[in-house]
Amino acid sequence: MSELLDSLAESADGTVRGLSFEGEDLSGSDLGRIEFEDCTFTSCSFCEAFFERPSFERCDFTACDLSNARTAKAFLRGCRLLECRAVGIDLHQSVLTRTSFRDCNLAYANFSESKFEQIGFARCDLHEATLAQLRLKKLQIEGCNLVRAELFGTRLRGIDLSGSDIASIRVSNTFTELSGAKIGLEQAVDLVGLIDVKLVDTE
Repeated sequence: MSELLDSLAESADGTVRGLSFEGEDLSGSDLGRIEFEDCTFTSCSFCEAFFERPSFERCDFTACDLSNARTAKAFLRGCRLLECRAVGIDLHQSVLTRTSFRDCNLAYANFSESKFEQIGFARCDLHEATLAQLRLKKLQIEGCNLVRAELFGTRLRGIDLSGSDIASIRVSNTFTELSGAKIGLEQAVDLVGLIDVKLVDTE
């Protein structure tokens, strides 16, 4: 049995606190409902693992693989994810607070219907990720790949997208999601393509 599973089994109240885990491989495992506080995970694999409403408070993940993990309705507060691979992770209807993602691969991730408060994405691959119907409060996106990301129903007012690739992002026919968002001049071409018009040189 792994050290992580041992810790879960030994926890009197179902919460693991203040421990560090490295190199754990729980790919495909059914972990049920788990709670972690002040824990660190380094080079651990949770690929295709199942979590039932997991809770992580003040936890750090470094170089972990959470690809295709089923973690719907999760709770993350004060967490940091660095250089993690989480392609296709399912985090829909989750609550994320004061959490940062840096240099992570989140392609095809599902964050739909989640609540974000003080969340940061820096240099992350979010292409074709589902970011639909999010409730946002203080979201920062810096240098991310948002190509073909789905943003239907997510109001981006005040969000700075100028440093990210927003080619072919998917929004509603009324484009209300983009109202008040900040973009660079060079990104205007990408947005013009959404409404099926062409820029021409009149000179």
